[in-house]
Amino acid sequence: MSDHGRLFRAERDQHITEYHTHIAATLGALGDQQWAGPDSVRVPLAARMHSPIRDRRDLRRALLAAILGSEPEPQGIHIVHGMPGCGKTAVALTVFDEAVGGHGITGLWVNASSTTSFRAGMLAVASDRGASQDEVDAARAGRRPAADLVWHYLDRSAERWLLVLDNADEPAIFQEPGWLRSSPRGTVLVTTRHGAAPLWHGAASHSLGVLDVSDAVDVLLDFRVGDTDLAALEQLAHSLGCHPLALMLAGTYLGQQVLEPVTVRDYLQRLRHDPSTVLDLGAEPGERDLRRLISSTWQLSLDALHRQGLPESTTVLRVLSCYAPDPLPVGLLTPSRLDATALAQADPSLIGSGANAAVMGLKSQSLISLQDVPGDSGRPTVRTVQAHALLLDTVAARIPLDQRDIVLTAAAELLSQLLATSDDQYIDSQSLRLFAPHATALLRRSASTSSRALAPALAVVRGLRLQSYARGDYATAHALGEAAAAATRDDATPDALADRHELARALTGVGRFAEAADLHQETLDARQTLLGADHPDTLASAHALGLALYGLGRFAEDERHMRHAADGRHRVLGPEHPDTLESRACLSDAIGEQGRWAEAEALARPNLALSERALGAKHPHTLQSRIALAWVLSRNDQLDEAETLARATVSGGEHVLGPEHPRTLNAQDLLAGILLRQGNWPEAEHIARNVAEARERILGPEHPHTLAIQTRLARILIGAGHRRQARDLVAHTLAASTRVLGPEHPGTLNCREVYELATAEEHT
Repeated sequence: MSDHGRLFRAERDQHITEYHTHIAATLGALGDQQWAGPDSVRVPLAARMHSPIRDRRDLRRALLAAILGSEPEPQGIHIVHGMPGCGKTAVALTVFDEAVGGHGITGLWVNASSTTSFRAGMLAVASDRGASQDEVDAARAGRRPAADLVWHYLDRSAERWLLVLDNADEPAIFQEPGWLRSSPRGTVLVTTRHGAAPLWHGAASHSLGVLDVSDAVDVLLDFRVGDTDLAALEQLAHSLGCHPLALMLAGTYLGQQVLEPVTVRDYLQRLRHDPSTVLDLGAEPGERDLRRLISSTWQLSLDALHRQGLPESTTVLRVLSCYAPDPLPVGLLTPSRLDATALAQADPSLIGSGANAAVMGLKSQSLISLQDVPGDSGRPTVRTVQAHALLLDTVAARIPLDQRDIVLTAAAELLSQLLATSDDQYIDSQSLRLFAPHATALLRRSASTSSRALAPALAVVRGLRLQSYARGDYATAHALGEAAAAATRDDATPDALADRHELARALTGVGRFAEAADLHQETLDARQTLLGADHPDTLASAHALGLALYGLGRFAEDERHMRHAADGRHRVLGPEHPDTLESRACLSDAIGEQGRWAEAEALARPNLALSERALGAKHPHTLQSRIALAWVLSRNDQLDEAETLARATVSGGEHVLGPEHPRTLNAQDLLAGILLRQGNWPEAEHIARNVAEARERILGPEHPHTLAIQTRLARILIGAGHRRQARDLVAHTLAASTRVLGPEHPGTLNCREVYELATAEEHT
């Protein structure tokens, strides 16, 4: 809700009448006419309440405690600051009502949005506190210090008072000496977007953010939006970033559609295209308060920065709007990188030397925040800049047409420069974590505007996607894959098919095997038609489809496609090519799952020997060949050799891929299974618990691989005599497996068998 709306929780209903102030354009223009100040300083000059007050309880209590502090201790100056529309005036208005209505404090309210309204209001305060008209006229005419007059009477007030200086977004208004003071007779409460002004030094500072989700949903319900689907309302609240002004505008619009009601989901669809225009539909007809319109509330701050000589702040904010609302490392905006783009030709122009002042200006107006986020283990924190999602969406939608290509292309170039690596280098995991959401956001912005930034943005996303998958970060690879595939969904080129292929691979990685299989089949058919059956890309699709089918437990179909891939790669790429070796290893898995152990071993054993000779013992594809043979041997009761191979695979995976890479965890999972069959319960349990914890944290609690290791752990617990622990674990796992995989999936059948073993004692 706007600074004038009231989005908190109240113990009783409250009603506020809307008041307006009428002040001459300049006091000096009145000449000898009688001075005209505000109509009232005893009534808050703020809009009426649109929703019951909510949240901010701690802040309200702190402010009220300061106002009611024991005399003669000074009550001090309190600064409530935050981004536009977050409810600063609402806090002040609520505290004002509580102090005046509940505790007999004299309330004084001054509009501090301009020098004119502030001076007029403060002189009206002096008059209210006992100054004569002659004294006020003398101060207005400059014959005596105006600030001294006001504070003379405030300090000698018979009643305790609360003075609210609302919308003080340009602290320069107070810089005439003496206007901002503390007093033993009352409390000064300032609302402002400017949270770090030197003038506030020594005052108590209170930062105000957005609402939490539950309160945001309650706000929407207060407006009787006609849709009680809490999931839809929660989605709308998230889409609006729980921003109070946006919630008020959305709720007002939805609650007023009588002739043709609009559902929340319909509104969400419209909101994605032009948030500022859609949200402003909820404003009162003829609304003149720009602070109550999403389309203009940010612009007020940018206009203030322009007056301060920082017009380039607008361009910096437009660049930031190309990215996600996640923390963005400030290294992206270094002067040298900015000067390597065409932003000097933007309007307003942005050159590197002006970037720091522009960023600090945006921070001063609470449009952005600067924060340090933790680095990866052993690495320092990272300084980042962050802005609210609604602010970024609104600014992005309002970039002038003749500026969009310049801004988007510069944003793509900045990201490309920062993430550029040589062919044999990988982007570190920290950069992947920090920049992946910004790459996907940039691609969506570029694709929606048909910008020439699309190609470089797509290149960045594809590069990050490839590296995320290689690191085993399948969730990030999936997010990046979805963005790339969406950008090229209407194309039928090899590159577009590669985007679909990579998305399907990521779907397999996150355990969504059915979706992956469908998309792989579609891509395989398209590649066969476009490229031919023996093209390397077509064979890659056959291999990946086999893996998805393996996850579904459809082993015969897996074998058919994996054999196509293995034979085709042997013929086209050669027997020692890494892809050929990997397909042959996976083919042995498919054959083994069908109980043909001798045939599987006859394929897996020479494949490992060839891989070790051609690629080396520590190559990732050699690790894949080794674990394939270890698995076949373990199922064929050759446990000692299987254990040796499994331990070597675990060691190699930890060294080459990392201790928590999914393939390393797969090797540990297999080793736990071998130890289980050998009766080595303590080590088997230790390894299985570590794998279960890592998979739940990395892949999620209901990923098929997480469920599989939980089933194995339950079997180990039964063997070790911990039947009750096993029963509790496997009961939960069976329910999840049935829901996620289906009742007839091999993983579910295995889990049901373990459940029956764990509960057998109860039925005897």
